[in-house]
Parts: sequence; structure tokens; C-alpha cells
Amino acid sequence: MKYDDRILGLFFSDEDNLIYDHIKFSENLTESEKSQLNMLSYKFLGPVFLTAASSDGDEWNIKLIESSLSHYQGRISDIMQSFFSLNSSISSGDGITHLFALIGSSYTEDLYDIYNILEKYIHPSIFQGRIVNEDLLGDRFNFHKFIKSELIRGLHLIDYSLGSSRKIYWEVQHNYSCIGLVEKVISEGDSASYLYTYGENDSLRKESLKSIPSYNVMCILPDYYENLINETLRIFNKKSLFSNIRSINLSHQNKKVIYLEEFQVEKNIKKSYGAILVQDNDVLGNPRKLTYYKKNLRLILGGKKELSEGLILFNPKFTNKKWATQKDKDLNKIGAVLDNLDN
Repeated sequence: MKYDDRILGLFFSDEDNLIYDHIKFSENLTESEKSQLNMLSYKFLGPVFLTAASSDGDEWNIKLIESSLSHYQGRISDIMQSFFSLNSSISSGDGITHLFALIGSSYTEDLYDIYNILEKYIHPSIFQGRIVNEDLLGDRFNFHKFIKSELIRGLHLIDYSLGSSRKIYWEVQHNYSCIGLVEKVISEGDSASYLYTYGENDSLRKESLKSIPSYNVMCILPDYYENLINETLRIFNKKSLFSNIRSINLSHQNKKVIYLEEFQVEKNIKKSYGAILVQDNDVLGNPRKLTYYKKNLRLILGGKKELSEGLILFNPKFTNKKWATQKDKDLNKIGAVLDNLDN
């Protein structure tokens, strides 16, 4: 497969949050596009640090960002089936390192297999290799040269593994409680987005804050990454494609959160609903499998259920109050009220 057919990057963040990257690209890119490419690693890894800064000291790690790709009407010049990012994090006494893979492919890739390569081989190899070289070479150890060669080697390994069909793996089916529903409507020249959740005086609202980075962060992440993926597609000249966030997986120790979204486009109006889901926390109410939420997101989108009825299905404790999430002042209000444990 030619470089033009694939988007592939590997980013490493050390314990001091310094970022190193290696991105495969076509020599046909302009100097301006190459300059924009150099900023991708900082933009993709930025929210990894944002979640840490917004969660009372808890280090939340973004493990998966998955997007579906669609073609603009009448434009099918680019063939790409999947776009996703995987992040491996290793914690040590010195802090946390992140190894972040950015992949756009013409195939529906096996995420589990690629994540295993990232987490069990490439990242540990970097971690152990640095320790050994620092011990052997001391001040003569050139970390910049070392990490560059490791990223190139890791990228070759991922590149070699791409093109495999996605397999079905057995895994424990967890239950999830919905602690927020995000509604977005985007039309030409206009857009609106809202969060529905518990009442601000509901004790479950405070309880939910123990299980997520914050409501503010969970509202920011989907739009941030969807816009960033669209920017990436433009840099790589995939101009007939646009992205739609499907899921974002975050974790902190034994806590796991999934943002799950479904969308539809009709008459140039894009409408989507996204559920903020907390894994294995019965206290938050109405625990269900992921398939339950996917089904009901689609039913609301298809007009087979009214939103008021849908809110009850996602969590009977939700109110009908809309929290706007479109502007900075809206997000600041969410931060001041919904993310406030003192209210």
C-alpha cells in the first residue's frame, strides 16, 4: 500500500510531558501541510494532559478514539474504512509515559491486535531500552536519537500488521450506567449542542463525579477529536471524507468511561446523540450492556422514540433540563455548577 493510501503516526510523551513523534507522509505534501503535520502530536496528546488537569489530581488516560468515515455527497475519491487512535500508558515512580498511535486505513483494522503490539511490545521496549542505555552509557546516552529510532521501528511494526480483518474476541461483557446524554445538531452555518443529566441538586450528580474526569471534559472531547480528525484528513488530502466520532474510551486505575455516539445526516443536517457511560457502578443507576445503548441511540435518531422517552431509557433519574455545550461560557457554567462538589 502506498503512503498516500494510509495515515500512520506514532507519538511518545515522556514523564515531563515532552512529546516526540514520527509520522509517515507522502512527499507530495506541501511545506504548509508538513508544518501542520508537525503539530498533530501535540494536538492529539493535548487532551491526555487536559483530563489530568481537570480531575482533582486523577490521571485519566484516553485509551481509544474511534471515528467512522463518511463521504461528502457525490464525492468518493478517497477510499478509507477506518480512522482511530490507540494510547498505551505506563506508570512508574518518575511519572507516566504515553505511546499514542494514529491510524487511518483502507481496511477495518483489528484494534485489539494493534493495541497488544503497542502495549505489550513497542512501549515496554522503549521503557526498558531507555533504562538499559542510561545505565550503560550515562551522560553519553542520546535520548533524542534513541526515541526517534524506536518510533520508526515501532511504526514499521504497526505498518506490517495492518490490513488484517477485525476479529471477534471473547471478553467479559460489562454493565454501564449512563450519566449524561449529549445532543448535537449541525446544519450549514448553524449548530447547537446540549447535555442532559441528573438534576444539579441530585446526590447522584456528585456521585458521578467520582467516576469521570468531569462533565466539562466529557463534553469537550468528542467535538475536539472529531474536528482534529477532520483537520488530519485535510492535511493528508483526503478531501472527500469527513469523520464522525464513534467512541472514546478513558480509564483511571479501575474506573472506566466510554463516550458512545451515533449520528445521521439528512438534507445536509447532521444530528447525533452521545451517551457518557460509566462501567460497573451500580450506584449510578440503570446498568446495561453497550448494545442496549447503541440500540436506543439509533431509535432516538430514527424518530422511533421521543427524546423525553429516551432520557428515561438511558437513566430514569435524568431531568429534561438542557445544558448548552456550544460556547466557552456554556462549558464554564457546566464546570461551575455540574462539576462543583460543594453545591
